[in-house]
Amino acid sequence: MKNVKEDILRIIAERNRSVLIETAIKELRDSPSVIYQAIKELENEGLLEFHHGSLKLTGKDKGKADDILGKHLALENYFRRTKSEKEAHEIAHILEHYISQEVLHKLQSLSTLKKQSFPLTDLNIGGQGIISDFTFSDYVLLERIISMGIFPGEKIRMTNEIPDGVIIEANNKKFVLGNNIARKIKILK
Repeated sequence: MKNVKEDILRIIAERNRSVLIETAIKELRDSPSVIYQAIKELENEGLLEFHHGSLKLTGKDKGKADDILGKHLALENYFRRTKSEKEAHEIAHILEHYISQEVLHKLQSLSTLKKQSFPLTDLNIGGQGIISDFTFSDYVLLERIISMGIFPGEKIRMTNEIPDGVIIEANNKKFVLGNNIARKIKILK
């Protein structure tokens, strides 16, 4: 529900503080019942008003909507350097819910080095790096990987190799990834 609420706030902020409910429903990937529940929660929190089919920010915490939009735009800009505009938008849409401002700042400083990245599978056992990019075309898989805490700007360490895969450590957690997935995670040393 948190992600849907953040998406609603971002959509309204993108459109200068007001949007028709039909527009929000088209853009969001959730069922209308989930969207209406999120709207009700945002209304109860005093963050938006819903009148005559239109959603408007109340101004109570307009900074929250601006922060979400700012994070989305910064991520989109970062990924636009190596991906199509549509891909950059989709990745930003997923990542905006998971990364902190600190990680976002790391990404912005990594942007000039991004071209020097290499596949995670090329890292030696014990080697460390920072995730710089993904080459996934499957956004459901990408969201799953990100939700586990594996996303650009995070430190990653190769702990072992197994047949057809690797064991990595990220965010103080260990993960087993198949080589087909690990190859699509780009890192910088």
